[in-house]
Amino acid sequence: MSHFTPCPKLPQCRPTLLANWATDWLMEFNIKKCAVLTISRKRQPSQFQYTILGQLLTSVEQHDYLGITIVNDLRWNSHCQNIIRKSNKTLGLLRRTLSPCSRHVKKKAYESLVRPRLEYAAEAWNPYTITLVDKLEQVQRAAARFVYRDFRRTTPVTPMITNLGWDSLHVRRLLAQSVMFYKIHYQLVNIQFPSCVLPACYLSRSDHQLKYQVPAPSSEGYKYSFYPRSIRVWNHLPPSVVIQTTPAAFKEVALVSIKGMLPPPGSKLL
Repeated sequence: MSHFTPCPKLPQCRPTLLANWATDWLMEFNIKKCAVLTISRKRQPSQFQYTILGQLLTSVEQHDYLGITIVNDLRWNSHCQNIIRKSNKTLGLLRRTLSPCSRHVKKKAYESLVRPRLEYAAEAWNPYTITLVDKLEQVQRAAARFVYRDFRRTTPVTPMITNLGWDSLHVRRLLAQSVMFYKIHYQLVNIQFPSCVLPACYLSRSDHQLKYQVPAPSSEGYKYSFYPRSIRVWNHLPPSVVIQTTPAAFKEVALVSIKGMLPPPGSKLL
């Protein structure tokens, strides 16, 4: 369990509430697995000491929470490094055990055991630096060579990925975020839009009627966070896409539009 404290005025308030909740429901917190992670953009953020049931909690700069490595500056470098390392280990195991198998078996093994690890909870995290995006894509490129059993440097890997029908991981993450935004918009999940997400007050001829205002970014991290980024993609989708009646139908038609709106390789990410 991680306790996030952006700017607390009463350092003992929230841990006390957690302790009371645990007592009321006859549960116990494992203090060894609890930590305090303060998220702040200040160079010298305020430091507080928190206790639960009289035990002091350790302050950390990063912590794993529901399978995602969250850092105090909300950058995704550590999380990407962790999932790349784990994915490469799994891919190495597949190379050793499935080398004699057919391409179909190897492809399904990657799609079932490796790619889900690279995409887990991608709605919450999505790197916005080309360096991290390329490092994630390297895992899929290595998987394509594994499927075709061709590790020669002179053989281009892009045609392999195209023949396998794999979209880039960056496109798939944008699609996952768009699907989640679609579900929130149509109230298919129990999540409410924050106060900063408002319908657009101006519509051009090319805009659809469900357009939203893009929140003004205060930093690069916020600019590429879930809502600003998803709204930018949502606003550029055709009207025929955003009015789809089911998430499955939306996902199918939105994929083509998202692939078409990507900037040229090497330029700024969407």
